[in-house]
Amino acid sequence: MRCDELNRLLQIYRQQKDRDIAFQLITSHILTCLSCARGLHQLSQELFALDSLTCEQCRSRLPSYYEATHLDHPQITLPDTTIAEVALHLGHCHECSELFDALVEVSELEERGEFGSQVD
Repeated sequence: MRCDELNRLLQIYRQQKDRDIAFQLITSHILTCLSCARGLHQLSQELFALDSLTCEQCRSRLPSYYEATHLDHPQITLPDTTIAEVALHLGHCHECSELFDALVEVSELEERGEFGSQVD
């Protein structure tokens, strides 16, 4: 799935002008677009080269990232650069993306009361 709005914002980022503003705009978009919150999968290899996170760093941020990007009720806020960095990493790291997908599934089950409510 391609997101036209994200592509427009990434053009601003690629120009390397006002990167702080681009991070703010990309983060605002990620916070309102469920598809993009799951990882920026349509990015070019050129942008993947900008990924500065290790898998360990990304994974340590996943719970906070999930809470910050939860569309219905974000529980915390994160700096724009943190959100953009995690989304960028998730867009091309299969292992971290799978881990995030699992976190989302468990969290959604828990929110619906379908996880952890079993009585022995």
